[in-house]
Amino acid sequence: MSILEISVPEFDGRAGKEDSLFQDLHVVFKVVTRLSGGGESSESKSTWRRYREFDLLRGYFIATYPEIVMPPIPQKKMNFTWESMGLDPFQTSFLEERMAGLEVFLERVSVQPQLQADEIFRIFLTEDTTFMEKANATKFAEKADSRLKSEIASLRIKKIDARFSGTMQYAEQFGQCCREARADSKKLCTIQAAISGHHRQLGKSFSGWASDEADIPEQLAATGRQLASQAESTLGCLNAIEQKFGQPMQEYCLYDTPLKSVARHQLLMQYGLEQTEEALSNKAIAKTEVGAEREDQITLGRIAARVLAGETTKSARLHGIQREIDSLERLSQRQLQELNTFTASAIKELDVFNSQKSADLRAYWKEFVQQQITINTKAIQTWKNVRASFADVKSS
Repeated sequence: MSILEISVPEFDGRAGKEDSLFQDLHVVFKVVTRLSGGGESSESKSTWRRYREFDLLRGYFIATYPEIVMPPIPQKKMNFTWESMGLDPFQTSFLEERMAGLEVFLERVSVQPQLQADEIFRIFLTEDTTFMEKANATKFAEKADSRLKSEIASLRIKKIDARFSGTMQYAEQFGQCCREARADSKKLCTIQAAISGHHRQLGKSFSGWASDEADIPEQLAATGRQLASQAESTLGCLNAIEQKFGQPMQEYCLYDTPLKSVARHQLLMQYGLEQTEEALSNKAIAKTEVGAEREDQITLGRIAARVLAGETTKSARLHGIQREIDSLERLSQRQLQELNTFTASAIKELDVFNSQKSADLRAYWKEFVQQQITINTKAIQTWKNVRASFADVKSS
């Protein structure tokens, strides 16, 4: 399966079973995918998915491909600020923003070769009813990293990879910077929207005044039109900022958690390897101690071996310890190989993320700056035109 195009073009409200005590009112999102059919042919598939199914898909991806900086999905709950007071989660504007975020998520994962080729992802895109059952059948939740385990590992780990500890620190700073930039830019746009409202109101005042003023009606009317035009232009720019800067920036505000997830997984793998190496070292010491014992010597180790394992001879005990050492050596080799493979893949994926992030943020900020220039250039020109109109009156 090769994905040529993917989109989430619409949403719809649905109700659950009518015979249930409480109706399960929920929203579903339409996922449309155009797949290559070999050669130049293609086919289009569509299915409807709930938000929780997107969340399940992402959880499956994180557990199955821990080396990938997994794109976030929009937050489950609405951020309750002064702007969203009184809004419900079924409001059109909220659902449109969520729909756009879910589409970005699918676009980002669909360009990842590993994810695009995943069978569960194919089922998500093409089959209505079997996705959740088949995703859960993979038991991916059992592979998910435990935050508590990673915290314990961070305290006990001996060999820290600076690349991943640096990623953990960067993720914290990056998330905070993104959220602060998003919040401060939103405050600026809120102020500009308020000023735009005052411009519109002032324009109405001048237009109304023009009908009552015999000496300068044209200048007053022109001023009213100029201010009304300024207000409309500002609102248009602010809408563009929200669509091309605000909403995309909101996605990057959530990337700190995926970055930490990659670093945390490496930490757990390193910790597991060190635990095995420590156990191997202890077994080697035990072997040395047993080897140094005399056959007639009574030690705590011999007593324990006799009680627990029923082994009474020195050679039998040495043989048992050697079996454990061999098993631990094989485990250590496998863990080291898996750690090296994960590290190489994760570093590559982090480089891909950083490259995409730089390109995206550059484009987002360029759009923000350009719209701000447009707003302020229009404002300056408006007031220059107003000044010119009244200057003409004074000179006459």
